[in-house]
Amino acid sequence: MRPYAMTRGRTGADSTIALEAQVVATSVGTRMRGQFQWEVAEIISLAESEMAVVELAARLDVPIGVVRVHVDDLAQIGAVEVSNPAIEVAAQGGEEYAALLEKVVEGIKAL
Repeated sequence: MRPYAMTRGRTGADSTIALEAQVVATSVGTRMRGQFQWEVAEIISLAESEMAVVELAARLDVPIGVVRVHVDDLAQIGAVEVSNPAIEVAAQGGEEYAALLEKVVEGIKAL
């Protein structure tokens, strides 16, 4: 299926959700899971344990932009909570941000 069909033509271009952002399903999301199309329902299932956006995309075998759009939609309705560690660390200091980026690159290479 084409990515634009999966997101109904929306793109992740405006999303502030980073690739390394951590996603965790809420109780609201768990209860609503059956109301969503398969990839959205699967995001909620996978995110029962905190998981990075990039890992969700890899496990679902869908483009990262599709996952970012769906995660953003789910966050807006309270079905998931998103933690953007890079933004939080960048606000604290550049050295910590650089260390975080190195960990992300190592994690991606390990996939």
